[in-house]
Amino acid sequence: MKIVQVQTQAEAAGAQRISDMVGEGLRARGHEVRTVFMYRKTDAYDRDPNADFVLTQRPRGLPGQIRATIGLARYLRKARPDAVITYQHYGNIFGTIGARLAGVRHIVANQSGAPHSKGVMGLLSQIDKLMGMVGLYQANVVNSGWTEAQFDRYPRSYRQRMRRIDHGVPVPGEEFDKAAARAAFGLPQNVWLAVSSGRLTPMKNQIALVGALDRLPDVHVALAGAGPEREALVAFAESHGVANRLHLVGEVPPARIFEFLAAGDAYAFPSMTETFGLACVEAAICGLPVVASNLDVMREVLTAEDGESAALFVEADAAGMATGLADLFARPEFKARLSAAGRRLRDKYSPARMCAGYEALLLA
Repeated sequence: MKIVQVQTQAEAAGAQRISDMVGEGLRARGHEVRTVFMYRKTDAYDRDPNADFVLTQRPRGLPGQIRATIGLARYLRKARPDAVITYQHYGNIFGTIGARLAGVRHIVANQSGAPHSKGVMGLLSQIDKLMGMVGLYQANVVNSGWTEAQFDRYPRSYRQRMRRIDHGVPVPGEEFDKAAARAAFGLPQNVWLAVSSGRLTPMKNQIALVGALDRLPDVHVALAGAGPEREALVAFAESHGVANRLHLVGEVPPARIFEFLAAGDAYAFPSMTETFGLACVEAAICGLPVVASNLDVMREVLTAEDGESAALFVEADAAGMATGLADLFARPEFKARLSAAGRRLRDKYSPARMCAGYEALLLA
């Protein structure tokens, strides 16, 4: 089949990692797959031979969104795919509109978030609800049991097209030396180092990790990611006298994320809301012991198939993160047990299993 994946923005983030794996897996199965981004946000995909961009900059206001939708429809009309896979709220809505305008009828949407009730996101959720009810999506994918449950009150006409396909999570292709990894990212040697990755945003709550440093005088934190909270994190660290122990390494491309994770002694994940937590599961699969927010979805996805947890769950604030990290560093045997459970998640979140699920939907 000839398949086009529609993503909202080009950047090194979780949803984009999923479409990377789906594209790679489907190409390995003999399909032709390209990913088109509504706009280029960073340079993360500039050298990807399978990536295209509708706009080079973020669309502004309704005129910009109309221009992006028309551009996407033209792209799809020219590409003439057999099927379209869409991701995220904007990708689902504008990707579906563009696909329909281009005459594509086989559309698989992804629900990467729970329905919203307020503001712009609430409006997008209502549009998505209507699109799903009238059958504009042939299939509507959710990525966890928790996410699926968020749609329990939706009409049957919407839910009957929902399919659960848990995210695949890649495994490192090689083992990285910790000292070499720290040197590669300019991180200090011979210190306790907690690492974390993701967009620097209020909802990812990295401010809790900076606050934890104030309670952990011997610990350093390294954050991989870019985003609007960077300046606030730096200012907060400086005001609390911990700036010398906070290391912001910037956006790390997918090809180097395992090298970055190898630099850490533990992984800290203070996010306030998730539907899967790909970055956190990725770290666990690498064998890093995890301290994570006490969210129901994180308890679900970070539990191995034998029922053992791969993380210590704490309150998503500075005190909770500090207590959790201190507990890990003080109990080597507990740290090792979490690490072993994390590695056992590899089979549960096999990328091959995920891609087989998408292929089955496309060929149905």
